[in-house]
Amino acid sequence: MTILSPPVPAGSSAGTPTRTEVRTDVQGLRALAVSAVLVYHLLPGTVTGGYVGVDVFFVISGFLITSHLLRRPVRGVGDLLEFWARRVRRLIPAATVVLVATLAATLLWLPSTMHARVAREVAAAALYMENWALARSATDYLAAEELASPVQHYWSLSVEEQFYVLWPVLIGLTVWVAVRWRRRGAGRPASLSAWLPTAVVGLVVVVSLAWSVHLTATNPSAAYFVTTTRLWELALGGLVAAAVTVRPWQPPAPVRAAAAWAGLAAVVAAVVLFDGTTPFPGVAAALPTVGTALVIAAAADGARGGPGGLLALRPVQWLGDVSYSVYLWHWPLIVVVPYALGRAMGGVELVAVVVASLVLAALTKRWVEDPLRRQPVLVRRRAATFGLLAVCVGVSAVWGVSAASASDQRVREAVASAPARVADAGACAGAGAARDPSCDVQGLLTPPEAAAQDKPAVYADDCWNDPPFTTRNSCTYGSDGAPVRVALLGNSHAGHWAPALEAGEGAGDWQVDTYLQSSCYPVERLLEYDAAGDAQGCLDTTRWAVDSVVDGGYDLVVLSARTNQLLAGVPEPEQAGAAQDAYADTLSTFTDAGIPVLVLRDTPAMPDDVPDCLAAGPVSWDACGAPPSQALEPDPLAAAGRADDSGLVTVREVTDLMCDDEVCHPVVGGVVAYFDHGHLTATFARTLTPEVTDGVRAALRTAGG
Repeated sequence: MTILSPPVPAGSSAGTPTRTEVRTDVQGLRALAVSAVLVYHLLPGTVTGGYVGVDVFFVISGFLITSHLLRRPVRGVGDLLEFWARRVRRLIPAATVVLVATLAATLLWLPSTMHARVAREVAAAALYMENWALARSATDYLAAEELASPVQHYWSLSVEEQFYVLWPVLIGLTVWVAVRWRRRGAGRPASLSAWLPTAVVGLVVVVSLAWSVHLTATNPSAAYFVTTTRLWELALGGLVAAAVTVRPWQPPAPVRAAAAWAGLAAVVAAVVLFDGTTPFPGVAAALPTVGTALVIAAAADGARGGPGGLLALRPVQWLGDVSYSVYLWHWPLIVVVPYALGRAMGGVELVAVVVASLVLAALTKRWVEDPLRRQPVLVRRRAATFGLLAVCVGVSAVWGVSAASASDQRVREAVASAPARVADAGACAGAGAARDPSCDVQGLLTPPEAAAQDKPAVYADDCWNDPPFTTRNSCTYGSDGAPVRVALLGNSHAGHWAPALEAGEGAGDWQVDTYLQSSCYPVERLLEYDAAGDAQGCLDTTRWAVDSVVDGGYDLVVLSARTNQLLAGVPEPEQAGAAQDAYADTLSTFTDAGIPVLVLRDTPAMPDDVPDCLAAGPVSWDACGAPPSQALEPDPLAAAGRADDSGLVTVREVTDLMCDDEVCHPVVGGVVAYFDHGHLTATFARTLTPEVTDGVRAALRTAGG
């Protein structure tokens, strides 16, 4: 969401500030958009579609920028540099002030486990690549559950800055072609050249919208952030600008008023009716964007009987004027304030965040945005403006990179020292403490920073088959000459058992092959996914894994999974029973082939990311835990295993080592049990080796192994 000044009128000097008429309807749309975003972030359950405020801003920016470029097209490098210089003066200083303040607040108040990630995102935001960074992390199964970053809202600024790099070149070339068409095309209709910019911008709208629809269906997490799926929204505003430049729309005032009201109603409808389940952006984004385009095209501020009077109210205009800075400040405050307070925000704190956002926005507008935008030296000398750009980007990006490096170094030191501390603790470390009543471990043997990185080797070794499930990855651990071959099958809640299996084969007893699918559990049924094709991809990968195990000559299958995806086409009340039946079919596939199965019951899950929670300094470790009724999710796989009557299925669980009657512990024997909210750390998993080894041997005995 970038808020731009109105276009400079034709004939004005590029080197001097020019007073321009402000369209009150555009200012009113800005106020509506930032209000929707603010309420959505503060009270997401009340305005479920408030995120479309960003899309309103995209259309506004596309309209204003294209209007400006058509009135003063780029005719050479000098014009292009001048265009970029104006954007720098208008946008970069305020954004930098907020980035620097946010990084300082992060290092002061946010959990140490977040420092490196936020610092890297600050650097990405300073370089206006945050949207691509978020697109990558959004498609990462584990990263998708990380705590919100206080600078993630810079994704929309990144989209717009990338638009500002491309758009003046495209519009300038289009105008140049149109001019040459008129000059050299004797006898050619002049109207064709006049409409050429409209046609080019319209083509961008069509192509980008088509891609947005496709990617929203196939990879919705990435589609939300990437520039290619959002470009059509900015271009839609440009299409309005190009069309009215060629032929101004001047229907009767009642028609314009009706169009403006209809457009405003479309925006409000999207704000109220959309929610997190709405496939977005895709086709759904047309409702708020076309609505915004209608209001702009109707010139609502001059349409008698339209919403111009409402949009022109003084408070609305003031909010529209400071909306850029409100957008910059509100999200860091929402993320940081609870950590600074040490508790969740109540009603008073929410109001305080709103007030603080408005006050900081007004101060930023008064002392940063306006002065630097109009500073005579910067306006007269482009070199000074680009020097300012270098300083702004350099300060935030360099500090971000250096802070991330320093945090990474601390994590490496913590990771390196953790094994020694655990080894020194001996039987009192991890699950061993539950077996020894004399253990009273004081202090964390694995600090939160180390725990957050303490993942099984299957992650670094790329053993996963992730959505859209087009790979067939498998890893092998242990000696090739081991007498027993074991297949580890399931999703990420099977993968976190790998360290215990690896430790158990220290005497050369068994070799382990992995068949791991992120979020996809091994049943012969279609599961529900947001992205088209993922359901079939999951099923195909499951069939490959099961067939590979059955035909692979394995002595044992170790099976574990979190049943976190719904079965397609099954009513909610019937899900648990249907999942158990589906798992029973999978177990029968193995037992019918004479392969014994060890089912490891799914481990407890915590309500929040455990390392982040611990790093925030809770009153006690168990404050980051949860009661068994909440932490222990139903496990239809374990239920199917217990109901199996083949004599070849063994079920084991470690709930008694992680939970008591009151709470499931996030820290056991001084060892942090989770590297996020529900996946076991490699260190803690290794402390469970005796239980897993005993289960393996018991399962092998069922087949005489």
